[in-house]
Amino acid sequence: MLLDIFDVDNSIAVNYKTINIFGLPTAVYLTELLAIYKKAKRKNKLVYDSYFKVDRRYITSLLSLTSEEQLICDANLIKTSVLKKHPDDPDVLQIDVKLYMSLMASEDVKLIEDVRKQMKVSRPKGVKQSQRQQWINVLKNSINCSNYELLTALRNWVDGVYSNPKGFLSKTSIKVFQDTLNEYTKGDLDLALRIVQIATVQGYRDCQWAINVYERDVKNKTTGVRVTEQSTATKSDLSDVVF
Repeated sequence: MLLDIFDVDNSIAVNYKTINIFGLPTAVYLTELLAIYKKAKRKNKLVYDSYFKVDRRYITSLLSLTSEEQLICDANLIKTSVLKKHPDDPDVLQIDVKLYMSLMASEDVKLIEDVRKQMKVSRPKGVKQSQRQQWINVLKNSINCSNYELLTALRNWVDGVYSNPKGFLSKTSIKVFQDTLNEYTKGDLDLALRIVQIATVQGYRDCQWAINVYERDVKNKTTGVRVTEQSTATKSDLSDVVF
């Protein structure tokens, strides 16, 4: 029957918040990628442990998205680190489900706006990135973090280090930074964000330096002069003060 065309099994259900965050075309595309990933995982057809291969022509027939439009969606999702491509094959993809769920669960309006801005960033055609900027992008994409807010902070930290013309990082130094951060903060997101902010502002490569600054600030606050509710001082009060 013709009405079978409108059956729910022949439709793609897209979460409204996914549309709100990524926009309709990318949201619909991501929903289909999640379905492909789920099917590949269930049938043990994942490649390279956690990647899955997509058929561009199949997606075009299903969503009416051309290969070029799919690649634009890929670029949007890669900028937010929800999607990753295997270096050997642009049709072999990986979805960071934890990061995606973190975005979906977030009620932070500013965070959602930041995601949208990430997707709008594009490099003009014909402008070649410098080797330095290319390496910065490689480093940012190497950061493994399932919380988008902390991921963004760590990416900003990479920029903070490289704002110094002599600043440099490696994938290993980023991992060491994260390991030190995780060991110290023990899951405290606010504390982690504070320490990363210190490292970003100061351009610190070593997380321990930022931790030392944080602990010094805390110590100064706890040992500082306590201000009483008295608004004016008398002569007798001043006579006991040692300068």
